[in-house]
Amino acid sequence: MIPIDLSEPLLMCHRDGRGRIDALTRQALTVREAINGAWEPVAADDPEVASFLRDTAPREADGLSQSDIAMARVLEDLIDTLMERGLIQFTDLPAAAQAKLLARREKRASLRDPLQLLPFADTSLDLSFGDDFT
Repeated sequence: MIPIDLSEPLLMCHRDGRGRIDALTRQALTVREAINGAWEPVAADDPEVASFLRDTAPREADGLSQSDIAMARVLEDLIDTLMERGLIQFTDLPAAAQAKLLARREKRASLRDPLQLLPFADTSLDLSFGDDFT
């Protein structure tokens, strides 16, 4: 049994079938909720808590990062649409926003043609060898 320090908010953990922490809460639980939900008190400095937080945090942050990336693309498309319809001008945007949009467009363009072998779309190369080679 873990001694409970009432000066700190109580940290409760739930364990999976293998006895590893799979959820943490600081939410106040009644004794019945704690027992029925198989929650138990755990010390905040317990190594299992640190391991759980370390393993869990990146997955949640990755989900948020993916959402941020998708939202950035939505905003870029919205800005493009508003400019195409003449509702705003590129110069209406703050200088910092203009710089970021230009940088993203340049980056996206470089990803489409990473080698940038042909600087112009209408450039053609004459690959014939002429009469010198038979």
